[in-house]
Amino acid sequence: MKRIWYLLVVSVFIMSACSEQKEHSSLQPDSEEPSDLVEKPAEPSNPHVFKADPSRFHFIADWLTDTQILYVEKDEGEYKVNYFDIETGESGLVYKDDSFIIDVLVHPSRDYLLVHTSEQANAAVVKVIGMDGTIQHQAEISSTELSIEWSRENPDKILFSAFQEDWSFDLFAFDGLDDSLSIVNFDDPFPKWAGDNKIMGMLFNGHPLDGGEIRLFRLDTEEIETFEIDNAVYNDVFEDSMVVVQVIDPEAFEYTVRNLEGPIVARWTLPAVSNYSEWVTPSIEWLDANRLIVKGAEKSGQLDEMAAGFNLYLFEDGNLELLTKGLDAGPLKCSPSGRYCVSGYMSDELIDMKAKEKYKWIDFDN
Repeated sequence: MKRIWYLLVVSVFIMSACSEQKEHSSLQPDSEEPSDLVEKPAEPSNPHVFKADPSRFHFIADWLTDTQILYVEKDEGEYKVNYFDIETGESGLVYKDDSFIIDVLVHPSRDYLLVHTSEQANAAVVKVIGMDGTIQHQAEISSTELSIEWSRENPDKILFSAFQEDWSFDLFAFDGLDDSLSIVNFDDPFPKWAGDNKIMGMLFNGHPLDGGEIRLFRLDTEEIETFEIDNAVYNDVFEDSMVVVQVIDPEAFEYTVRNLEGPIVARWTLPAVSNYSEWVTPSIEWLDANRLIVKGAEKSGQLDEMAAGFNLYLFEDGNLELLTKGLDAGPLKCSPSGRYCVSGYMSDELIDMKAKEKYKWIDFDN
């Protein structure tokens, strides 16, 4: 099954208007600098700087623990997944592979790594690895690009969107209980897990700038349920909660946090970002069912004109708090507790969420 990928609107990050206040709480982010922005954490006073060798360094992958960040480098013909501890400066080897490593993910349980490798331009090999280095599962998928969605609740459940050169794609569901890989008849290439046997995604019936509708798909029966939510450009799920971004005005995105049954818990607006013919949703990351880290633009406009025009917010207990300003639009990766995040296209900016300070923590030696 191949379908032409018409959802380029969300491919920028793969993830990627003011409305009348109703009976739900309405949040407006504080536009002023946080008063304690200059405060330093008591311990540690500053993160350790990672001295990266540009001849070997490959990329920053994910957080292994609250203080250890995984990075990949090539050394003596092998690709190595190492960790660097920002509080102690220690580093060490976690895993190595003879094949080219494209990506590394850490499961929220912290018990497994997912390593995406490739030796050919049109094929990928994905390995689920225990923290002792043993391979638990392995799957080979024909693709030129591969998008991966790992279930937070069940590490045996993985979605793969396999793109071909013409941007047609196949969506697969992997089940580690029997190592099966099955085709999924769902037209969104970037769905999210919404339970052990359900996924959630979007359908764009018209122009992407008009937004789409949110649908829930059952993997066992292929039944589809459509939510009464219009003009959606982004959604994500955590347990029984979901966050939805809608465009209801050319200048603003409306964010809502909802129960999966429908009731809205909170809502707020942030400036809208576009890439000419498509909307771009800056990074959103769940810390837990009650906390979200949200990157938002300082003002509405075109993505390529914004430079360091993005702010970082924490949504917690129904409130939206401004943490820091002056970030670029690059991806966001946060530690399990949410104490630290790395931001940017090179993940080279470290944000201490407690102290509301940001640091350049990578030094490339020449």
